[in-house]
Amino acid sequence: MKFTILQQDLLPSLQAVSRSVGVRSTLPVLDNILLSAEDKRLKIAATNLEIGVIKHLEVEVEAPGEITVPAKTLVDLISGLGQNKITLQSQAEVLTVQSGKFKATINGISASEFPAIPLSSDEGISFPKEVLQSCSQILFASAVDEGRPVLTGILTDVTGGKLDFVATDGFRLAHRQVSLPKEKLEFKCLIPKKTFEEVLRLMAEVEVDTINIATSENQNQIIFTLGQTTVSSRLIEGQFPAWEKIIPQSIVSRVMVDREELLKAVKLAAVFAKNEANIVVLNIQKNSLSLKSSVKELGSQENEVEADCQGQELQIAFNNKFLQDAISNSPALQVMMEFSGNISAVLIKPIGVEGLEYIVMPVRLS
Repeated sequence: MKFTILQQDLLPSLQAVSRSVGVRSTLPVLDNILLSAEDKRLKIAATNLEIGVIKHLEVEVEAPGEITVPAKTLVDLISGLGQNKITLQSQAEVLTVQSGKFKATINGISASEFPAIPLSSDEGISFPKEVLQSCSQILFASAVDEGRPVLTGILTDVTGGKLDFVATDGFRLAHRQVSLPKEKLEFKCLIPKKTFEEVLRLMAEVEVDTINIATSENQNQIIFTLGQTTVSSRLIEGQFPAWEKIIPQSIVSRVMVDREELLKAVKLAAVFAKNEANIVVLNIQKNSLSLKSSVKELGSQENEVEADCQGQELQIAFNNKFLQDAISNSPALQVMMEFSGNISAVLIKPIGVEGLEYIVMPVRLS
């Protein structure tokens, strides 16, 4: 293998792909990046067996071939060379890197030992990148604890021309729905939150307008295509909760409030919501919303926020952090809070943003 490329063209792709190498893996080849050159095209790939990333670049290929080399060594070396032309050449399991008067050799591992990264077996579905970018507004609601693996994933459901993304940890839920243009393909899968986070990072680094999602032939991998970048990830197995049943149906109270004012009040309440449940108590009265929190050892606070309140008066308590997460992720100037009672979940909707909603379960007051 032998090819020539500009350092400033190669480095960003190496850095992006290297995030997916295996960390202290029992398989040494998983610490490596695969370089494969053929037909004026360079393929750069890495995988930790959970997620794999492939990038393609146009290069001057003098001789086709492939090799894997330690990711950290290669990235550190290329980043230190400066913006010049670089020639990379492999002979057996050794990669030679040349730039001007500089020359280095890196011991690698045969590309034949590198695991195959699954690719899609069908065309999948395509949608504007903004759809996936909006997923950043719901990721916070997925579980961190690996005790229930299904709750660490994002339910991705394509049915009847609708695309639903759902995240929940059992205490709160975030739901994003978008319409798709006459898509015939339907599928439902659980994508790891870490995969979404990596795809969002990669999207910020490449210029693309459209994203494609498809499943692998055996249906146990999801494949994202972002222009010349491909991300393949193992899916989470298991039954996701029947999330539709959690959404409140009968509303007894409705509050419309300025998002920034409410967020400020919730953050202030957090100062005195230091007990085990981080409790903040909401009192909803006619045209008045107040927030109370207290800790015996510290003290207490009470704050009133100007709001448009309709329906029954009620008192309801929440975990302050869960409430704060939902409000801070709402991309709107105002939010609507809909209540079904003082022991039922609250439904929070950013006003003017279609298809986005948050649900927070209440805390029972003793």
